[in-house]
Amino acid sequence: MAAIDYVGIRSAIKSLIESYPGLADVRVYVEEEPQFGLSDVARAIAVFTDRRSAPASEQNLGAGKRTRYYLRTVFVVVFFTLESFEAACNGRDEVLANLELALMANRTLSGKVSSSWLEGGELFSARDSQTGCFISVAELILTSDVSAINT
Repeated sequence: MAAIDYVGIRSAIKSLIESYPGLADVRVYVEEEPQFGLSDVARAIAVFTDRRSAPASEQNLGAGKRTRYYLRTVFVVVFFTLESFEAACNGRDEVLANLELALMANRTLSGKVSSSWLEGGELFSARDSQTGCFISVAELILTSDVSAINT
C-alpha cells in the first residue's frame, strides 16, 4: 500500500523554502505554533496542512485501488517593522514574491506530489498598540495533486 507521504511533503516544502536564496533569513515554522516577535525575527513563514478533498469527478475506476486527493497547504507570511505600514507591506510583499517563486520552481515538491498550483490568499496589516510595531501578513494557498494507491 502506498499511502500519501504527508511528512515527506512537509519536509520538501520546508527544504524548498530554506534553500531558496531570497528566503535565506526567513524563519520557517511547519505545523507548529509560531513563537516570534520583532525582537527576534522580522520575517517569518508559517506552513500548515489545511485540508484534503477527493472530488468524485477526479476518481478513476480503479476497483478501489487509488484515491486522488487535492491537498491544501496554507502559508502565512509575516513581516514586522517599527518603520511604517508601507515598509511592513513592502517587506511582506518581497517575502511573498520569493515564496511564490520558490514554489513555482518546483511544482512537484521534489517528486512528492504529481503537481501543485497557487490559489492566492488574504492580505492583512495592523499596528500593535502596545509596541507600536507594524505587522503585515499574507496568506498563500498551495493545492497539490496527490494519490493514495492500494496495491
